[in-house]
Amino acid sequence: MLDVRRLRVLREFASRGTIAATADALGYTPPAVSQQLAALEREAGVELLERSGRTRRLTPAGTELVARTESVLRELEAAEAALARQSTQVAGVLRAAAFPSAHRALLPPAIGRLARAHPQLEVHTRELEPEDSIPLLRLGELDLVIAQEYPFAPQTADAALERTPLREDPIRLAVPAGHPAADGIVDLSAHPGVPWVAGRQGSFCHSVVLHTCRTAGFEPAITHFTNDFATAYGLVAIGAGFALVPDLAGPPPPGVRILPTVQPVPGRLIFAAVRSGSGARPAVAAALDALGPLPH
Repeated sequence: MLDVRRLRVLREFASRGTIAATADALGYTPPAVSQQLAALEREAGVELLERSGRTRRLTPAGTELVARTESVLRELEAAEAALARQSTQVAGVLRAAAFPSAHRALLPPAIGRLARAHPQLEVHTRELEPEDSIPLLRLGELDLVIAQEYPFAPQTADAALERTPLREDPIRLAVPAGHPAADGIVDLSAHPGVPWVAGRQGSFCHSVVLHTCRTAGFEPAITHFTNDFATAYGLVAIGAGFALVPDLAGPPPPGVRILPTVQPVPGRLIFAAVRSGSGARPAVAAALDALGPLPH
């Protein structure tokens, strides 16, 4: 009997390409991933991976198994959802994750609505960026994820996931109130030497600053890295630099002005993701209903 969890690890390896990248995506150690894949090989009775120099790649049998895994997992999710629908009660534990501003602004109201409508449902949440939460969702360790994407970096279509758009979230320029640029529409190309506050490297909050500044014709000088917009606002307020802040972060504090820009700043799409076939589970369906789509 093939272990479903190990099948998900194999699928992640097929997507990531290396043991190290798979381990990083899943929050495992490389030896743990190797052990999971070795155990799956023993269960399958055939070699699923072969060494190619210092790397590993799927054997034809491994490729065949991955191709069939997607449909198997979808059918399994659909079967479990069908069984769960036999109960009219929304109960149990729902495991959700969201990136920081959505965790602060979107999840609490939804959890409140769920608590009133379904008091037997217990919701557990984690604060994770999409690059960390989506692999855990695919692996089955989460039931629902709130994620984001930008038009310059759309998420690759993934048959393992179902998406529900929640809202468009405009991104705006935050500048110190005393800065000379704080009097009207800002031409970013006229301020190439201004320091910037951006998200941590590899995150969307970092990428949107790079994209916007490069569109304006310069490479940003990023001096502060934070994915917390309250911290970003605080740094801007003391004159530490410019920042790009989403509408979801809320109004600026004293000392910060939100201004339009000559250059277009891409907004982001916020969406909920669940595993394909799991959206019919009563708890997951109730959570999606409680989330939205939300007003702008």
